[in-house]
Amino acid sequence: MGFVGIKVASTDFNAAIVKTIRKYRNIPIAEVKDLVQDNDYLFTCSYVDPDGINMLLQIYHDFCNVDIQSIICENDSVTSVQKLNNWLSSHGETVKQVEEDLDNESLAEG
Repeated sequence: MGFVGIKVASTDFNAAIVKTIRKYRNIPIAEVKDLVQDNDYLFTCSYVDPDGINMLLQIYHDFCNVDIQSIICENDSVTSVQKLNNWLSSHGETVKQVEEDLDNESLAEG
């Protein structure tokens, strides 16, 4: 299954990265440092996990607020915030339509 992840653009480690990531993940400072220095993902989730994608986008915005450049990837290819927002919007519409269809089927059977 595919994934979406975020990493910082530079391998320079600093306290703002730790502070931001530890708001979302309970991991040791040393692990955050290793991930940054190895240019690895600080957070990943399934690309079909709306809660995870929302969290990833919040991390991205938190990084922007403290002037940390980050990179969002889908299956190791750079992707955009807009693409993820579009997917979330589409997912929400699909969920709503399925709920409406189920409600209509229930009414038709009852």
